[in-house]
Amino acid sequence: MSIPVIDPQLIRPRGEIPPLLLIGVDHRSAPLEVREKVAYGEEEVRTMLRRVTASRTIEEACLLTTCNRTELYLVADDEPAAYRRGLLLAFAERAPEIELEGRFYVKRRALAARHLLEVASGLRSMILGEPEILGQVKRASKLAAETGVDGRMLRRLMRTAVAAGGRARSETAIGTGAVSFGYAVVDLARNLFGSLESCSVLLVGAGETARQVARSLRERGAGELKIANRNRERAGKLRSIFPDARTVAFDDRLEAARDCDVIVTSTSADVRVFGRRELGDLTRARVDRPLLVADLGVPRNVDPAAGDLEGLVLHDVDSLEDLIARNLEQRRKEVPRVHEILDRELARFDAWYRGRAAEPLIAQLQRRAEGLRKLELASVRDQFPAETHAQLDQLTRSLVRKLLHHPSSRLAELEASELDKLDWVRELFQLDEE
Repeated sequence: MSIPVIDPQLIRPRGEIPPLLLIGVDHRSAPLEVREKVAYGEEEVRTMLRRVTASRTIEEACLLTTCNRTELYLVADDEPAAYRRGLLLAFAERAPEIELEGRFYVKRRALAARHLLEVASGLRSMILGEPEILGQVKRASKLAAETGVDGRMLRRLMRTAVAAGGRARSETAIGTGAVSFGYAVVDLARNLFGSLESCSVLLVGAGETARQVARSLRERGAGELKIANRNRERAGKLRSIFPDARTVAFDDRLEAARDCDVIVTSTSADVRVFGRRELGDLTRARVDRPLLVADLGVPRNVDPAAGDLEGLVLHDVDSLEDLIARNLEQRRKEVPRVHEILDRELARFDAWYRGRAAEPLIAQLQRRAEGLRKLELASVRDQFPAETHAQLDQLTRSLVRKLLHHPSSRLAELEASELDKLDWVRELFQLDEE
């Protein structure tokens, strides 16, 4: 299989991004049963990076793996050979259908670099603007460095991606507002109680929804966590994820709720888990402290008539989905601002890369100038008093530095199409004679 042809018009005109190659799989290109085959643990990442870079074909490598994506970034002059090796080792060996069914994507140079910055900024996440991916990019870069398979190019690109992701979150609202049930509950609780540290939480239900909500609450500092579920085995499994949680019998849920500030229900029961009268008893027993009830069950677990109880705030799936939809729309409005940040960060990376091409020549030019300075200064030094020698040395150094500053800066800013000017500079200053 050959590398897909990329329309040259899609490549940004400034500079020429290094020989960067990306091979990836994500939630858009492949289903979960395929993605999970190419998900890597930390030690597996290290092993794979060593395998991929064992050939001289590939100079640098970094493997980013999350629950929704696996992406291999390579720096290699021989793109076709690097493509074949990377696709085979990191993807096709584990999941042949990825190659056979075309469930992967390939990007080169500028498009690959921009893709990484979009990933780090949350633009390519399943949930727009989700925050965890930035830490995962940092971790991928650290693993590549620890394994010794990154190089100057990927280190710089990863730092650029992390900077872009950080700026996107600090300078725009791409990561604000809850866009999942878990964080929606967190936001509602914060609005009611300020801090979650003193909040006690009762989860009625122990499925995936309960796990996600519990994780969101714990990540934001929620206090005591209780779990009530008809199936004690499932409750025990959820407790194994949160070892300091406490399980209570399902029939004791009302008693367990008496000292709780947040109740989250997520069972599939056909009967109400909490009725209006039961919740009324709970709210009357509370003194100047509201009770938040998030009913995530379908059918509803809580009598909707409880919503008019004084001191009780009740949200069901529909109201939370409305909140999430509004927040997502707000995030979408921030996307153009994020792209502006990415443009600026990529421009800096372009400038750095263009400067790399001229670095050896600039160093050579500075060595030649320094050599001439020392030679000329030595020939006249004895004509000046000894106490002025240090000043003469400082003066001539400063003069040479100022004379070379503009030419050096201009050389470092050359476009890819202007790099032939480097040969002209070598000839002009006779640098090949060194």
